[in-house]
Amino acid sequence: MAKGLSILYLIGDRGLDLTKGEGYKIHVLKIINGLKKKGHKVFLLNINENSSLPELENYLTVRHKYLRFFFHRIFPFTGTLNSINILLQIIKLHRFYQFDVIHERFGLYAYGGIMASKLLRIPHIIEINGPGIEEKKLFTKDIDPIQKFTAKRIRKLCLKTTNHIVAVSNNLKTFLINNHIIKNSDKITVLPNAADVEAFDKQFNVQSIKASLGLENKFIIAYTGTLQVWYAIDDLISAFPSVIKEIPNAYLLIIGEGQAREKLETLVNQREIADRVKFMGYVNHSKIPEIISIADVVVAPFKELGMTFFGSAIKVFEYLSAGKPIVATKIGQIAEVLKDQHTALLVTPGNIDELANAIIRLARDEQLRSYLAKNARIEAQKYSWDKYADQLENIYTTLLEDRR
Repeated sequence: MAKGLSILYLIGDRGLDLTKGEGYKIHVLKIINGLKKKGHKVFLLNINENSSLPELENYLTVRHKYLRFFFHRIFPFTGTLNSINILLQIIKLHRFYQFDVIHERFGLYAYGGIMASKLLRIPHIIEINGPGIEEKKLFTKDIDPIQKFTAKRIRKLCLKTTNHIVAVSNNLKTFLINNHIIKNSDKITVLPNAADVEAFDKQFNVQSIKASLGLENKFIIAYTGTLQVWYAIDDLISAFPSVIKEIPNAYLLIIGEGQAREKLETLVNQREIADRVKFMGYVNHSKIPEIISIADVVVAPFKELGMTFFGSAIKVFEYLSAGKPIVATKIGQIAEVLKDQHTALLVTPGNIDELANAIIRLARDEQLRSYLAKNARIEAQKYSWDKYADQLENIYTTLLEDRR
């Protein structure tokens, strides 16, 4: 087993702002901290407008480079300039840190890490959390044809050239193979996201926390995560009047911030349930275990967006670790990790009645809640960040041994 490696964790995508409380930030911090716990030295290099990242120690941020005037229209993928800058920075950093491995989180147009790997003869792995290009039209807007052509060429080059790929889901691995981006399936390891199992399995003073929020004697249904359009939080809100009708003391906690908040608050008012729903806004991730501890049921609702679900929802693994009865959408990896009637109640995407009935069923059946909670805690042991780091370390070790 490799000991005391010097690892460069590279994020060449300017869209990942580590100063924000998004899920990807949790993912990055947990990986870095997990590797450091195992005795490795990790240096983060990323594209970021903010040069200060208070939650990290060893890092360097590189400002995004823009092309000026009409050149931005002709040559809009300025990630090319970022990649050259990243390459130069890696060469400089390597003189001091002598990196053993470059671990790169995949980003559109980013190839500086691959170039550095070849030039410095350092093993390179790509961690990929989605196809990137195909998802753009769902989450923002589709890429212009010339940009899309270039992005696909760079993606194929990077994924073919890297020494190994860590994909976040089986669906993503299948996509890479079926689209002839990768031919050898052995080059891809699937590592789902994980949770800090110990942090979520702690005992909290539930009654005191409820009292501080004015939620004594409430049956609490909770959602945690960013408020984005790909989460079916609107379905959860639309289902809630039916829940209240059957469970008079039901209360919905929505924990998180995001672009969809204003529309969701409008929907709550339209459904006339504002006195039964609380938007808590952004909560520091270290406080999430404490907040989840007061929930009687937790929900992971997702939408079908017209393409395969490639993601790996951190909230699902945290819900398992907290030992909570889960209601979740039967979609993608969620249906692989959660077993219906055993660790969760799974519902059809977009079916508001199913969602409401699942919550009502759990509210009425304490024995079922206990059964699901017990099984959730057992299942959670498979998905700790420590085990995730173990598997990464095994990949690094294999790559280094192959170089000898």
